[in-house]
Amino acid sequence: MTQVLNTLLGAPGAFVLKRLQYILNLTTFTMLALLDWFRSIRFFNRQSYRPLVIQIIFSGIDAMPTIIFLALVTGFIFTFRMIALFESVSDTMSILIYVIGMEVGPMISAITLTSRTGSAITVDLGNMKLHKEIQSMEYLGVDINRFLVAPRIIGVTFSQLAVSIFFTAITLTSGVIMSGLFISPVHFNFLFDIADNLQPMVLLIFTVKNILFGLSIGAISCFHGLKVEASPTEVPQQTQKSIVNIVIMLFVIDGIIALIML
Repeated sequence: MTQVLNTLLGAPGAFVLKRLQYILNLTTFTMLALLDWFRSIRFFNRQSYRPLVIQIIFSGIDAMPTIIFLALVTGFIFTFRMIALFESVSDTMSILIYVIGMEVGPMISAITLTSRTGSAITVDLGNMKLHKEIQSMEYLGVDINRFLVAPRIIGVTFSQLAVSIFFTAITLTSGVIMSGLFISPVHFNFLFDIADNLQPMVLLIFTVKNILFGLSIGAISCFHGLKVEASPTEVPQQTQKSIVNIVIMLFVIDGIIALIML
């Protein structure tokens, strides 16, 4: 099939086939890891959730200082400046909720987690694979999907959703508060407009987008980390590929959701 596609379409056909194969392998890898975790999880056993909780703490809670700083800066750059420029527009807050909540918030949160958590996961698993730690665990009968892969994927997914909610809330409220302090006290009323413009469909799309972002970050990071074989140079190579593919996937998901919303 590869030869036929190369003959018919040349390099573009080979590129498309390679990307489709990558997505298929990534999807299969993610589904198998999650199925293994859900089949073996004991819902009332705290030890079953230990790797997941550790990943959530690292990905979400430890990232909060960075997220707060970025949210405050973004609140000034976007929310405060847009209110100052378009204060006469009646649907200013609906525009802000779309720009911040549907685009800027999830994307900045995802890029932050990619650079901070995604790269760390790839390096961690890559070094474990390089030093035969994963092989030793498999010899001992340890389920790698259950203890290493699935907790990271699920933890990053929860963290992405939580961090994005936190980032979006701070960005919107801090910008409104700054506009109320420095432009006009009337702008404090925009805080009530935020709640009025949070329609169920907006919340649903926001949640779905962040879940897909989180799954992509966690799955791609683990996928490339486990592709390390024998050479130490493979760790930075796979880390670079992981980050690039995550960013590409984020924009693809964002574009598809944008088309669906039209």
